[in-house]
Amino acid sequence: MKRLFMPTLPMSIIILIGFAATWAWAAGSSASQAAPPVPACKSPYKKKPVPAKTLQALVRSHERWVEYRGNPDAKRAELCQADLSRAELTGANLERADLEGTILRQAKLPQGILTQASLAGADLSKSVLRESNLSGADLRRARLTGSDLSRSIGDEAALFGAVLIGAKLKGSSFERAQLQDADLTSADLTDGDFVEAYFYGATLIDAVFVHADLTGADLRRTDLTHANLHRANLQGALLDRARLETARLVEADLESAYLDETNLRRANLKKAILRGADLRYAELQDADLHDADLEGANLEEAALVKADVHSANLRMAILYHAVLDEADFLDANLNRAVLIGAKGSPVNFMNADLSETYAPKSSLQRAQFNRANLESSNFVGADLRGSNFGHADMTHANLQDTNLQETNLQHATLVHADLSGARLDSADLRRANLKGALLSSAIGLTQTQLNAACVDDQTKLPPELSRPAPCSPVKKRTKP
Repeated sequence: MKRLFMPTLPMSIIILIGFAATWAWAAGSSASQAAPPVPACKSPYKKKPVPAKTLQALVRSHERWVEYRGNPDAKRAELCQADLSRAELTGANLERADLEGTILRQAKLPQGILTQASLAGADLSKSVLRESNLSGADLRRARLTGSDLSRSIGDEAALFGAVLIGAKLKGSSFERAQLQDADLTSADLTDGDFVEAYFYGATLIDAVFVHADLTGADLRRTDLTHANLHRANLQGALLDRARLETARLVEADLESAYLDETNLRRANLKKAILRGADLRYAELQDADLHDADLEGANLEEAALVKADVHSANLRMAILYHAVLDEADFLDANLNRAVLIGAKGSPVNFMNADLSETYAPKSSLQRAQFNRANLESSNFVGADLRGSNFGHADMTHANLQDTNLQETNLQHATLVHADLSGARLDSADLRRANLKGALLSSAIGLTQTQLNAACVDDQTKLPPELSRPAPCSPVKKRTKP
Protein backbone atom coordinates (compact mmCIF):
# COMPACT_ATOMS: atom_id res chain seq x y z
CA MET A 1 0.00 0.00 0.00
CA LYS A 2 1.36 3.37 -1.02
CA ARG A 3 1.49 6.18 1.49
CA LEU A 4 1.03 9.83 0.58
CA PHE A 5 3.56 12.12 2.23
CA MET A 6 2.62 15.71 3.12
CA PRO A 7 5.35 18.30 3.72
CA THR A 8 5.81 18.86 7.45
CA LEU A 9 5.39 22.46 8.69
CA PRO A 10 7.20 23.66 11.79
CA MET A 11 4.94 23.63 14.84
CA SER A 12 5.63 27.34 15.53
CA ILE A 13 4.20 28.33 12.12
CA ILE A 14 1.08 26.24 12.69
CA ILE A 15 0.54 27.90 16.08
CA LEU A 16 0.99 31.37 14.59
CA ILE A 17 -1.51 30.63 11.81
CA GLY A 18 -3.97 29.40 14.40
CA PHE A 19 -3.54 32.52 16.54
CA ALA A 20 -3.97 34.75 13.48
CA ALA A 21 -7.18 33.02 12.46
CA THR A 22 -8.54 33.16 16.00
CA TRP A 23 -7.64 36.87 16.31
CA ALA A 24 -9.30 37.67 12.96
CA TRP A 25 -12.47 35.85 14.00
CA ALA A 26 -12.49 37.54 17.43
CA ALA A 27 -11.88 40.98 15.92
CA GLY A 28 -14.71 40.51 13.45
CA SER A 29 -17.01 39.22 16.17
CA SER A 30 -16.10 42.15 18.46
CA ALA A 31 -16.61 44.71 15.71
CA SER A 32 -20.02 43.28 14.87
CA GLN A 33 -21.02 43.41 18.54
CA ALA A 34 -19.69 46.97 19.04
CA ALA A 35 -21.44 48.44 16.00
CA PRO A 36 -24.68 46.59 15.19
CA PRO A 37 -26.45 47.71 12.04
CA VAL A 38 -28.97 50.49 12.60
CA PRO A 39 -32.44 49.26 11.59
CA ALA A 40 -34.05 51.36 8.87
CA CYS A 41 -37.27 53.18 9.69
CA LYS A 42 -40.19 51.17 8.29
CA SER A 43 -42.99 53.24 9.72
CA PRO A 44 -45.81 54.03 7.24
CA TYR A 45 -45.85 57.51 8.79
CA LYS A 46 -42.22 58.27 8.05
CA LYS A 47 -41.84 62.00 7.37
CA LYS A 48 -45.61 62.41 7.44
CA PRO A 49 -47.96 64.13 9.87
CA VAL A 50 -50.23 61.76 11.80
CA PRO A 51 -53.90 62.80 12.17
CA ALA A 52 -55.06 63.16 15.78
CA LYS A 53 -57.60 60.30 15.64
CA THR A 54 -55.11 57.97 14.02
CA LEU A 55 -52.53 58.85 16.66
CA GLN A 56 -55.01 58.15 19.46
CA ALA A 57 -55.79 54.74 17.96
CA LEU A 58 -52.10 53.93 17.64
CA VAL A 59 -51.47 54.92 21.26
CA ARG A 60 -54.39 52.77 22.52
CA SER A 61 -53.09 49.81 20.52
CA HIS A 62 -49.60 50.35 21.92
CA GLU A 63 -50.92 50.53 25.49
CA ARG A 64 -52.60 47.16 24.99
CA TRP A 65 -49.28 45.83 23.62
CA VAL A 66 -47.49 47.06 26.76
CA GLU A 67 -50.12 45.37 28.94
CA TYR A 68 -50.13 42.05 27.04
CA ARG A 69 -48.20 41.45 23.87
CA GLY A 70 -50.29 38.40 22.96
CA ASN A 71 -53.38 40.54 22.44
CA PRO A 72 -54.33 40.34 18.72
CA ASP A 73 -55.57 43.94 18.88
CA ALA A 74 -52.27 45.14 20.28
CA LYS A 75 -49.30 46.48 18.36
CA ARG A 76 -46.14 48.35 19.27
CA ALA A 77 -46.21 51.97 18.11
CA GLU A 78 -43.78 52.43 15.24
CA LEU A 79 -43.66 56.16 14.68
CA CYS A 80 -40.03 56.69 13.79
CA GLN A 81 -39.45 59.93 11.87
CA ALA A 82 -43.17 60.74 11.96
CA ASP A 83 -44.31 64.34 12.35
CA LEU A 84 -46.09 64.64 15.70
CA SER A 85 -45.62 68.38 16.13
CA ARG A 86 -48.00 69.86 18.74
CA ALA A 87 -49.45 66.39 19.40
CA GLU A 88 -51.70 66.03 22.45
CA LEU A 89 -50.34 63.01 24.36
CA THR A 90 -51.05 63.86 28.00
CA GLY A 91 -50.62 60.79 30.19
CA ALA A 92 -49.99 58.52 27.20
CA ASN A 93 -48.16 55.24 27.82
CA LEU A 94 -45.46 54.98 25.14
CA GLU A 95 -43.19 52.58 26.96
CA ARG A 96 -40.71 51.01 24.49
CA ALA A 97 -42.31 52.87 21.59
CA ASP A 98 -40.25 53.41 18.43
CA LEU A 99 -39.93 57.19 18.19
CA GLU A 100 -36.46 57.46 16.69
CA GLY A 101 -36.07 60.70 14.77
CA THR A 102 -39.71 61.59 15.46
CA ILE A 103 -40.66 65.27 15.33
CA LEU A 104 -42.37 66.14 18.62
CA ARG A 105 -41.86 69.90 18.62
CA GLN A 106 -44.20 71.63 21.08
CA ALA A 107 -45.88 68.28 21.78
CA LYS A 108 -47.73 67.90 25.06
CA LEU A 109 -46.62 64.82 26.99
CA PRO A 110 -47.09 65.73 30.67
CA GLN A 111 -47.26 62.67 32.94
CA GLY A 112 -46.42 60.55 29.92
CA ILE A 113 -44.70 57.19 30.21
CA LEU A 114 -41.69 56.90 27.90
CA THR A 115 -39.65 54.35 29.82
CA GLN A 116 -37.12 52.62 27.56
CA ALA A 117 -38.65 54.34 24.54
CA SER A 118 -36.45 54.80 21.46
CA LEU A 119 -36.14 58.57 20.99
CA ALA A 120 -32.66 58.81 19.50
CA GLY A 121 -32.42 61.87 17.29
CA ALA A 122 -35.98 62.94 18.10
CA ASP A 123 -36.89 66.62 18.07
CA LEU A 124 -38.67 67.51 21.32
CA SER A 125 -37.95 71.25 21.22
CA LYS A 126 -40.31 73.24 23.45
CA SER A 127 -42.23 70.09 24.30
CA VAL A 128 -44.04 69.68 27.63
CA LEU A 129 -42.80 66.63 29.55
CA ARG A 130 -43.65 67.67 33.10
CA GLU A 131 -43.84 64.73 35.53
CA SER A 132 -43.14 62.30 32.68
CA ASN A 133 -41.19 59.06 33.09
CA LEU A 134 -38.18 58.73 30.78
CA SER A 135 -36.30 56.10 32.77
CA GLY A 136 -33.96 54.13 30.55
CA ALA A 137 -35.13 55.99 27.45
CA ASP A 138 -32.77 56.33 24.48
CA LEU A 139 -32.47 60.08 23.87
CA ARG A 140 -29.11 60.14 22.16
CA ARG A 141 -28.67 63.30 20.09
CA ALA A 142 -32.28 64.26 20.84
CA ARG A 143 -33.21 67.95 20.74
CA LEU A 144 -34.91 69.19 23.90
CA THR A 145 -34.20 72.91 23.57
CA GLY A 146 -36.61 74.89 25.74
CA SER A 147 -38.47 71.74 26.82
CA ASP A 148 -40.23 71.53 30.17
CA LEU A 149 -39.04 68.42 32.04
CA SER A 150 -39.91 69.69 35.51
CA ARG A 151 -40.35 66.90 38.08
CA SER A 152 -39.73 64.29 35.38
CA ILE A 153 -37.88 61.02 35.95
CA GLY A 154 -35.06 60.01 33.63
CA ASP A 155 -32.98 57.63 35.70
CA GLU A 156 -30.41 55.79 33.57
CA ALA A 157 -31.64 57.52 30.41
CA ALA A 158 -29.15 57.85 27.54
CA LEU A 159 -28.69 61.50 26.56
CA PHE A 160 -25.32 61.38 24.82
CA GLY A 161 -24.91 64.50 22.73
CA ALA A 162 -28.47 65.64 23.48
CA VAL A 163 -29.31 69.35 23.22
CA LEU A 164 -31.13 70.73 26.27
CA ILE A 165 -30.37 74.44 25.90
CA GLY A 166 -32.66 76.41 28.19
CA ALA A 167 -34.53 73.26 29.25
CA LYS A 168 -36.42 73.19 32.55
CA LEU A 169 -35.51 70.26 34.78
CA LYS A 170 -36.51 71.68 38.17
CA GLY A 171 -37.10 68.94 40.69
CA SER A 172 -36.36 66.23 38.12
CA SER A 173 -34.55 62.95 38.81
CA PHE A 174 -31.88 61.73 36.38
CA GLU A 175 -29.83 59.41 38.57
CA ARG A 176 -27.07 57.63 36.67
CA ALA A 177 -28.24 59.25 33.42
CA GLN A 178 -25.71 59.38 30.56
CA LEU A 179 -25.24 63.03 29.53
CA GLN A 180 -21.81 62.87 27.92
CA ASP A 181 -21.21 65.81 25.55
CA ALA A 182 -24.78 67.05 26.08
CA ASP A 183 -25.47 70.79 25.81
CA LEU A 184 -27.33 72.14 28.84
CA THR A 185 -26.44 75.81 28.41
CA SER A 186 -28.73 77.96 30.60
CA ALA A 187 -30.74 74.88 31.64
CA ASP A 188 -32.54 75.06 35.00
CA LEU A 189 -31.77 71.97 37.13
CA THR A 190 -32.79 73.48 40.49
CA ASP A 191 -33.50 70.84 43.17
CA GLY A 192 -32.72 68.11 40.64
CA ASP A 193 -31.41 64.65 41.52
CA PHE A 194 -28.38 63.78 39.38
CA VAL A 195 -26.66 61.30 41.68
CA GLU A 196 -23.86 59.49 39.80
CA ALA A 197 -24.96 61.06 36.50
CA TYR A 198 -22.36 61.04 33.72
CA PHE A 199 -21.79 64.56 32.36
CA TYR A 200 -18.30 64.03 30.94
CA GLY A 201 -17.48 66.83 28.46
CA ALA A 202 -20.96 68.37 28.71
CA THR A 203 -21.59 72.09 28.15
CA LEU A 204 -23.19 73.57 31.28
CA ILE A 205 -22.51 77.27 30.79
CA ASP A 206 -24.90 79.42 32.88
CA ALA A 207 -26.73 76.27 34.03
CA VAL A 208 -28.58 76.48 37.36
CA PHE A 209 -27.94 73.67 39.85
CA VAL A 210 -29.23 75.39 43.01
CA HIS A 211 -29.82 72.74 45.72
CA ALA A 212 -29.20 70.01 43.12
CA ASP A 213 -27.85 66.62 44.24
CA LEU A 214 -24.78 65.72 42.18
CA THR A 215 -23.28 63.24 44.62
CA GLY A 216 -20.69 61.13 42.82
CA ALA A 217 -21.52 62.71 39.45
CA ASP A 218 -18.89 62.63 36.71
CA LEU A 219 -18.37 66.24 35.62
CA ARG A 220 -14.87 65.88 34.23
CA ARG A 221 -13.94 68.30 31.44
CA THR A 222 -17.37 69.95 31.61
CA ASP A 223 -17.80 73.67 30.99
CA LEU A 224 -19.58 75.16 34.01
CA THR A 225 -18.55 78.74 33.34
CA HIS A 226 -20.79 81.10 35.33
CA ALA A 227 -22.98 78.18 36.45
CA ASN A 228 -24.99 78.58 39.67
CA LEU A 229 -24.32 75.70 42.09
CA HIS A 230 -25.50 77.44 45.25
CA ARG A 231 -25.85 74.82 48.02
CA ALA A 232 -25.46 72.00 45.50
CA ASN A 233 -24.33 68.62 46.82
CA LEU A 234 -21.17 67.58 44.97
CA GLN A 235 -19.77 65.15 47.52
CA GLY A 236 -17.28 62.83 45.83
CA ALA A 237 -18.04 64.32 42.41
CA LEU A 238 -15.42 64.16 39.66
CA LEU A 239 -14.58 67.66 38.39
CA ASP A 240 -11.07 67.11 37.07
CA ARG A 241 -10.17 69.70 34.42
CA ALA A 242 -13.66 71.17 34.53
CA ARG A 243 -14.16 74.87 33.81
CA LEU A 244 -15.82 76.62 36.75
CA GLU A 245 -14.61 80.13 36.00
CA THR A 246 -16.85 82.72 37.74
CA ALA A 247 -19.12 79.85 38.86
CA ARG A 248 -21.24 80.40 41.97
CA LEU A 249 -20.57 77.66 44.54
CA VAL A 250 -21.70 79.46 47.69
CA GLU A 251 -22.27 76.90 50.49
CA ALA A 252 -21.84 74.05 47.99
CA ASP A 253 -20.80 70.70 49.48
CA LEU A 254 -17.68 69.46 47.69
CA GLU A 255 -16.39 67.17 50.41
CA SER A 256 -13.95 64.63 48.98
CA ALA A 257 -14.61 65.93 45.45
CA TYR A 258 -11.92 65.66 42.78
CA LEU A 259 -10.91 69.01 41.29
CA ASP A 260 -7.49 68.18 39.88
CA GLU A 261 -6.43 70.90 37.39
CA THR A 262 -9.88 72.48 37.62
CA ASN A 263 -10.32 76.10 36.54
CA LEU A 264 -11.92 77.98 39.45
CA ARG A 265 -10.77 81.47 38.54
CA ARG A 266 -12.97 84.13 40.12
CA ALA A 267 -15.31 81.40 41.39
CA ASN A 268 -17.43 82.21 44.43
CA LEU A 269 -16.83 79.49 47.04
CA LYS A 270 -17.97 81.37 50.15
CA LYS A 271 -18.72 78.94 52.96
CA ALA A 272 -18.24 76.01 50.57
CA ILE A 273 -17.35 72.63 52.08
CA LEU A 274 -14.15 71.28 50.53
CA ARG A 275 -12.98 68.94 53.29
CA GLY A 276 -10.59 66.36 51.90
CA ALA A 277 -11.10 67.64 48.36
CA ASP A 278 -8.42 67.05 45.73
CA LEU A 279 -7.45 70.50 44.39
CA ARG A 280 -4.01 69.67 43.06
CA TYR A 281 -2.89 72.10 40.36
CA ALA A 282 -6.26 73.85 40.56
CA GLU A 283 -6.47 77.43 39.31
CA LEU A 284 -7.98 79.58 42.05
CA GLN A 285 -6.85 83.05 40.98
CA ASP A 286 -9.14 85.71 42.46
CA ALA A 287 -11.41 82.99 43.87
CA ASP A 288 -13.55 83.83 46.90
CA LEU A 289 -12.99 81.19 49.61
CA HIS A 290 -14.17 83.34 52.51
CA ASP A 291 -15.23 81.04 55.40
CA ALA A 292 -14.75 77.94 53.22
CA ASP A 293 -13.95 74.63 54.93
CA LEU A 294 -10.79 73.18 53.35
CA GLU A 295 -9.72 70.95 56.22
CA GLY A 296 -7.43 68.23 54.91
CA ALA A 297 -7.80 69.43 51.32
CA ASN A 298 -4.92 68.79 48.92
CA LEU A 299 -3.86 72.06 47.22
CA GLU A 300 -0.51 70.86 45.94
CA GLU A 301 0.84 73.39 43.41
CA ALA A 302 -2.55 75.11 43.31
CA ALA A 303 -2.56 78.75 42.20
CA LEU A 304 -4.22 80.97 44.81
CA VAL A 305 -3.04 84.28 43.40
CA LYS A 306 -5.11 87.12 44.89
CA ALA A 307 -7.53 84.58 46.35
CA ASP A 308 -9.70 85.67 49.28
CA VAL A 309 -9.23 82.93 51.88
CA HIS A 310 -9.91 84.95 55.00
CA SER A 311 -11.56 83.14 57.91
CA ALA A 312 -11.30 79.86 55.96
CA ASN A 313 -10.52 76.55 57.65
CA LEU A 314 -7.34 75.03 56.19
CA ARG A 315 -6.44 72.85 59.13
CA MET A 316 -4.13 70.05 57.96
CA ALA A 317 -4.49 71.24 54.37
CA ILE A 318 -1.65 70.50 51.95
CA LEU A 319 -0.29 73.56 50.14
CA TYR A 320 2.90 71.94 48.89
CA HIS A 321 4.53 74.33 46.39
CA ALA A 322 1.30 76.33 46.18
CA VAL A 323 1.45 79.82 44.64
CA LEU A 324 0.06 82.39 47.08
CA ASP A 325 0.92 85.80 45.61
CA GLU A 326 -1.27 88.50 47.20
CA ALA A 327 -3.57 85.89 48.76
CA ASP A 328 -5.54 86.96 51.84
CA PHE A 329 -5.53 84.47 54.77
CA LEU A 330 -6.75 86.97 57.37
CA ASP A 331 -8.11 85.11 60.44
CA ALA A 332 -7.71 81.78 58.59
CA ASN A 333 -7.07 78.49 60.41
CA LEU A 334 -3.88 76.86 59.07
CA ASN A 335 -3.18 74.72 62.10
CA ARG A 336 -0.90 71.81 61.10
CA ALA A 337 -1.12 72.81 57.44
CA VAL A 338 1.70 71.78 55.10
CA LEU A 339 3.29 74.64 53.15
CA ILE A 340 6.54 73.03 52.05
CA GLY A 341 7.99 75.14 49.26
CA ALA A 342 4.91 77.39 49.12
CA LYS A 343 5.68 80.78 47.64
CA GLY A 344 4.01 84.15 47.42
CA SER A 345 4.58 87.84 47.97
CA PRO A 346 3.03 89.58 49.71
CA VAL A 347 0.65 87.24 51.55
CA ASN A 348 -1.64 88.32 54.37
CA PHE A 349 -1.66 85.97 57.39
CA MET A 350 -2.76 88.57 59.93
CA ASN A 351 -4.47 87.03 62.99
CA ALA A 352 -4.24 83.60 61.33
CA ASP A 353 -3.65 80.39 63.25
CA LEU A 354 -0.44 78.88 61.87
CA SER A 355 0.35 76.81 64.94
CA GLU A 356 2.28 73.63 64.11
CA THR A 357 2.34 74.65 60.45
CA TYR A 358 5.02 72.81 58.48
CA ALA A 359 6.51 75.29 56.00
CA PRO A 360 10.22 74.53 55.47
CA LYS A 361 11.84 76.12 52.42
CA SER A 362 8.78 78.24 51.78
CA SER A 363 9.26 81.66 50.21
CA LEU A 364 6.96 84.25 51.78
CA GLN A 365 8.75 87.55 51.42
CA ARG A 366 6.99 90.65 52.79
CA ALA A 367 4.20 88.52 54.26
CA GLN A 368 1.98 89.92 57.02
CA PHE A 369 1.98 87.73 60.15
CA ASN A 370 0.82 90.45 62.52
CA ARG A 371 -0.73 88.95 65.67
CA ALA A 372 -0.69 85.51 64.04
CA ASN A 373 -0.31 82.33 66.07
CA LEU A 374 2.88 80.59 64.90
CA GLU A 375 3.39 78.43 67.98
CA SER A 376 5.51 75.36 67.19
CA SER A 377 5.49 76.21 63.48
CA ASN A 378 8.34 75.02 61.26
CA PHE A 379 9.91 77.57 58.90
CA VAL A 380 13.31 75.91 58.59
CA GLY A 381 15.17 77.30 55.61
CA ALA A 382 12.28 79.63 54.73
CA ASP A 383 12.70 82.97 52.98
CA LEU A 384 10.83 85.47 55.15
CA ARG A 385 12.65 88.65 54.18
CA GLY A 386 10.79 91.82 54.99
CA SER A 387 7.89 89.95 56.62
CA ASN A 388 5.98 91.47 59.52
CA PHE A 389 5.59 89.37 62.69
CA GLY A 390 4.50 92.22 64.94
CA HIS A 391 2.89 90.93 68.19
CA ALA A 392 2.91 87.38 66.77
CA ASP A 393 3.05 84.30 69.00
CA MET A 394 6.18 82.49 67.79
CA THR A 395 6.78 80.38 70.86
CA HIS A 396 8.71 77.19 70.08
CA ALA A 397 8.76 78.07 66.37
CA ASN A 398 11.58 76.52 64.39
CA LEU A 399 13.42 79.20 62.41
CA GLN A 400 16.82 77.59 62.25
CA ASP A 401 18.88 77.00 59.15
CA THR A 402 19.48 73.80 57.20
CA ASN A 403 22.65 72.56 55.57
CA LEU A 404 21.40 73.84 52.23
CA GLN A 405 19.60 77.06 53.11
CA GLU A 406 19.27 79.32 56.13
CA THR A 407 16.06 80.89 57.36
CA ASN A 408 16.13 84.42 56.02
CA LEU A 409 14.61 87.07 58.29
CA GLN A 410 16.47 90.03 56.83
CA HIS A 411 14.57 93.28 57.38
CA ALA A 412 11.75 91.33 59.03
CA THR A 413 9.67 93.10 61.68
CA LEU A 414 9.32 91.15 64.94
CA VAL A 415 8.20 94.03 67.15
CA HIS A 416 6.78 92.65 70.44
CA ALA A 417 6.80 89.12 68.98
CA ASP A 418 6.98 86.28 71.51
CA LEU A 419 9.91 84.03 70.55
CA SER A 420 10.07 82.07 73.79
CA GLY A 421 11.67 78.68 73.13
CA ALA A 422 11.97 79.48 69.41
CA ARG A 423 14.93 78.00 67.52
CA LEU A 424 17.02 80.65 65.76
CA ASP A 425 20.22 78.67 65.07
CA SER A 426 22.08 80.51 62.28
CA ALA A 427 18.94 82.36 61.17
CA ASP A 428 19.73 85.48 59.14
CA LEU A 429 18.60 88.41 61.34
CA ARG A 430 20.38 91.23 59.56
CA ARG A 431 18.45 94.47 60.02
CA ALA A 432 15.57 92.51 61.58
CA ASN A 433 13.50 94.70 63.91
CA LEU A 434 13.42 92.98 67.34
CA LYS A 435 12.19 95.93 69.35
CA GLY A 436 10.13 94.77 72.30
CA ALA A 437 10.53 91.13 71.23
CA LEU A 438 10.63 88.38 73.87
CA LEU A 439 13.90 86.48 73.26
CA SER A 440 14.92 85.57 76.81
CA SER A 441 14.50 81.81 76.21
CA ALA A 442 15.18 81.70 72.46
CA ILE A 443 17.40 78.78 71.44
CA GLY A 444 20.52 79.11 69.29
CA LEU A 445 20.60 82.92 69.22
CA THR A 446 24.18 84.25 69.14
CA GLN A 447 25.73 87.62 69.84
CA THR A 448 26.74 87.91 66.19
CA GLN A 449 23.13 87.49 65.07
CA LEU A 450 21.95 89.97 67.67
CA ASN A 451 24.54 92.55 66.68
CA ALA A 452 23.24 92.46 63.11
CA ALA A 453 19.64 93.02 64.25
CA CYS A 454 17.85 96.02 65.75
CA VAL A 455 16.82 95.91 69.41
CA ASP A 456 15.68 98.43 72.01
CA ASP A 457 15.45 98.65 75.82
CA GLN A 458 12.23 96.63 75.83
CA THR A 459 13.74 93.67 73.97
CA LYS A 460 14.04 90.71 76.38
CA LEU A 461 17.38 88.99 75.76
CA PRO A 462 18.92 85.71 76.95
CA PRO A 463 21.04 86.36 80.09
CA GLU A 464 24.27 85.30 78.38
CA LEU A 465 23.94 87.89 75.60
CA SER A 466 24.59 91.64 75.85
CA ARG A 467 22.45 94.36 74.37
CA PRO A 468 24.07 95.75 71.22
CA ALA A 469 24.22 99.40 70.29
CA PRO A 470 21.08 100.83 68.66
CA CYS A 471 20.79 100.33 64.92
CA SER A 472 21.64 103.19 62.70
CA PRO A 473 18.64 104.34 60.67
CA VAL A 474 18.34 102.90 57.20
CA LYS A 475 19.46 105.43 54.68
CA LYS A 476 16.97 106.20 51.97
CA ARG A 477 18.26 105.70 48.51
CA THR A 478 18.52 108.92 46.58
CA LYS A 479 17.51 108.99 42.98
CA PRO A 480 20.39 109.79 40.64
